[in-house]
Formats: sequence, structure tokens, C-alpha cells
Amino acid sequence: MGGRVWRRLAALGVLCARCTVAQGPPVPETQLPAGLRQWIGLDFCGQERWIAFHGGLAEVVKEFNNRDFEPALLRLAELLVPVAQSTEAAFSCATAVASALALAAQCCDQLQRPVLAARFRQLSAIFGSYDYQMKGEDYINDSPWPINWKQNMEGILRSMAFLKQHEVQAEPWRSLPARAAATRGAAKRRVAIVTVCDYDPTVTPLARLSKLNRDAYAKMHGYDVVMYEKAPLFADPLAELLTEPLAHRPPAWSKVDALLETLAQGRHDWVMWLDCDSFFMDPEVRLEEVIALAESRCPAAPGDDAARLRDLVAKWQTGPEKEPESLLDWYDNLLESYAVEGAGCDAFEPPATAPSNRTLGWSEWLFRETRPQLVASEDGLMLNTGVMLARASIWSWAFFQKVRWMTFGRSPVTQHPWWEQTAMVYLLQFPFVLAEARGGRDLAASGPALGFAAAWAPVAQKTINGYPPLVSSALLTHSTFEHGDFIVSFSGCKIYSSQEVCNQLFLNYFFQVHSLEELARDPALQPWL
Repeated sequence: MGGRVWRRLAALGVLCARCTVAQGPPVPETQLPAGLRQWIGLDFCGQERWIAFHGGLAEVVKEFNNRDFEPALLRLAELLVPVAQSTEAAFSCATAVASALALAAQCCDQLQRPVLAARFRQLSAIFGSYDYQMKGEDYINDSPWPINWKQNMEGILRSMAFLKQHEVQAEPWRSLPARAAATRGAAKRRVAIVTVCDYDPTVTPLARLSKLNRDAYAKMHGYDVVMYEKAPLFADPLAELLTEPLAHRPPAWSKVDALLETLAQGRHDWVMWLDCDSFFMDPEVRLEEVIALAESRCPAAPGDDAARLRDLVAKWQTGPEKEPESLLDWYDNLLESYAVEGAGCDAFEPPATAPSNRTLGWSEWLFRETRPQLVASEDGLMLNTGVMLARASIWSWAFFQKVRWMTFGRSPVTQHPWWEQTAMVYLLQFPFVLAEARGGRDLAASGPALGFAAAWAPVAQKTINGYPPLVSSALLTHSTFEHGDFIVSFSGCKIYSSQEVCNQLFLNYFFQVHSLEELARDPALQPWL
């Protein structure tokens, strides 16, 4: 491996000679969305920062080839921290960052830190997938950076398969259906279920099915349903920083706006995001039970998070009395005035040497909170945002605002193929993984070092979002839904099947839990029955 790495690194002159030329996309550029089109083929790897980065990476390769894995890992962290401080900078030569993260994972493999290796590979996938979309696989493979697209992705899948096995061994409930894993008798919470369903009813019955499914489940347990037929856009004084045309904004970002809109109402203890193409399949499972399962590792301290959040939101929406030098700084000061440390759990340790960046969100509010604030699963690749539960708290407000802030101005994150997932991983994992590179230990599912924010309580895909065999057999990173599981998700169906097949799949699963006889006269469903 070492010789191959060095030959690639020695090709810097080739890179600089063609720094403005890149592999074209796999589909005609005219067929791409306008917002994405402006990023296709852009290559800034010839900038001075990347020439210096390349030199530093060459030194790391020497250490790696000499089997000095610990110094190599430390040097990689030092190389990555300055670049990671800006998403614009980091994605300007994403293949370089992906290669450094992949090399860090290989160092961890050699140091017998397989969990940390998996976390580094997840981050490598974030950057590699960006250039894969913008420039193509050949660009990555033929670059002077020590990385091969296919080999890197195969390595990620192997690492994540190990990680999932490790998690089940540490926490056996992860292999159980939600009904068997969840805590019975959990206290009642005020919960809102939030969804955006912007689908043409003449093409698919999905929006109607989703509404009926949510309404029935919410009525059974006393929850609220917040359902948008069009993508919302959160409005506050910071909205002026969304300078790109709204038509350029991918629809996936609407979940962040919808969550902020609902959090801002201050009427709930928890807010659930549920993709439109997901159904509740075991209505007996209460969301409070899933929350209690997530809180079992670090119970929340008593207190009215919603009241403090309402007070913050009132000041947030009013904004500064006079124009500040920096609007973002003013809002960061406001956030810091409300941020509090969590009740604390001895099982978790905040990172001692995490890189900090207040605007990015790498701050004390992110590092020190240990109570579960966000409940979401990981698939076989990384964080899955199709189903999430967020506590109505200052932390959640700060978190989703910082995710939103990554789309301000002309941002590469906005057009990343994984959209808001990228921004969330950038916050939840990147600074923690870089910090643990200096830790001299591996990570663990139960602490003290997790490699991600302790405020995120990961649950199993089986707990909250399995996939039909039609989808999971094609997307090998996704767990298969089995009879008795809580929620089924159809995300990815249209990639591998026709709209007609997906429609039949929606109807088939829907009528496993709803009465065909009772809904046969529903005007919106009649054309599909």
C-alpha cells in the first residue's frame, strides 16, 4: 500500500497542471438541478493551502510506511483541524480531505482501534461522495491523493458491519423489535410528529396514506401532527443570509426548517421528524417508550426545557435592536447566554482537545451536553435522518440552527448529495473524531468516549426505521423491515423501482395496519384501490 500511496502523492505537478479541468458528471449537465450545476467540475486543489496539505500528507505517508502509526495519526489530525474549520475550504478539495481521513482510519486499524477507524471512514465518505457527485469516480481514482473510490467505500461498509456487530454485543436490545426493546410505562410527553409531503396526488397516493397513518397513530396516543404540503422556509432575521435562489435549495433541507418551525411554537416536549415515505406499523409502541430507551443511558434532569426555549425564541425572532457588526456573532452571543451544561453522566467524557469554532457550532454547548437531545439511528453507512426525535430544548434549537447556518451564502454543503445529513455529521462527529485521534484509545458504544456528541442517542435501525426487502436488498447499508417492527421507511424505492411498483408497495404496507373496508370510500384513495 505504501508504494502506491507514494506514487500518487508524487504526482502533484499533474494535479496543478489540470487544476481547472475535472471529470464531467455521469448525466448531461443540462439535466441537473440549477443549484447543483454551478458546482459541477469545480476544482480548487491547486490552491496554496492544498499544496501545503499535500506536503504534510506526504510526511504522514512516510510515517505510515515506517509503521509509526501513532505519530502518523496525530499528524493527520493536525493537518485536518485547520481545514475543517470552514466547510467551504474543506469541500474545495474534498478528495484530499477524504484521503487524509481514510489514511487516519488505516492508522486506527493498525493501532487496534476499529471503532475509531469506522468513524474516520464515515467522515471520509462524506467528502468522497461530494467529489464523486461533482467530478466523477475517475477524477478521484486518477488524482494524486491516496484514495480509490470503490476501495474506500468497501472499507467503510466493512468497518460499519463490524461496528453494528459491536453495538449489538454491547447492547443486545438493538436486535429486538421496538416493542420488545422499549421501556413500558414511560411518562406521558407532549409530542409533535412533523412531516413534509409535497407529492402530486395524481402520481402517487403517498401523501394521503402518510396523513391517514400519522393521524390514526397520533389520535391513539394524544400526539399532534404537523404536516406540510409544501416545503416550509423558516423565517427569522438570519433568513437574509440565504442568498441563493430558493429554487436552488434541495427539498431535503425542508426538514430542518419544519423542525425549527415546530420547536419555535414551544408547545411540545419532543418533536419527531418522520419522512413522508415512512409509516407507523406497530401502533402499540409509544414514542415515550422509544425516548425512555434512549434516555436509559443518561436520564434527563427534571426541568422545563420548553419554557426556556420559548424565551430564547422570542428574543431570536425579535433580533438585535440595532444592526450589529456581525449578525451571526450577535446570535451566537444569544445562544451562549442560554446554553447550560447537562445534568451530567459519569459514563461520558467531553472531548478534552476538540477543535473549536463558534460559528460552525463546535462549542461548549455541543461538547458538554450529555443528556439525550437527539434520537436517531445509523444505517450501514452513517447517521440516518429519515426518522428523528428532538427534545424541545436550547440544545436542539442551537443544533438545527447550526445545521441551517451551513447553507448560508454560496455553500457547498447545500448541494452535497447527502444534504442535511452531511451538516449534521459535520457537527455531531467531526470535532469529536478529531479529538479522539489524540486520545490513545478506541471508542465504545457505552462510553466514556463515543466519537460523537453524547447528546445524540443512537438507536438501532430496527427500532425506528427498517426498509422493505425491495429496498434493503438493493441498499445493502439498510436494515430489512420485519413483521412486528415499529416503522417502515421506503426511502430509495424510486431509485431501484418504478413509480407504479413503489405505489403498490406503499398500499401493501399501509393496509397491513389500516382497514381497507373503512377507507374504500376515501375520495383521495379511490383511484388507487
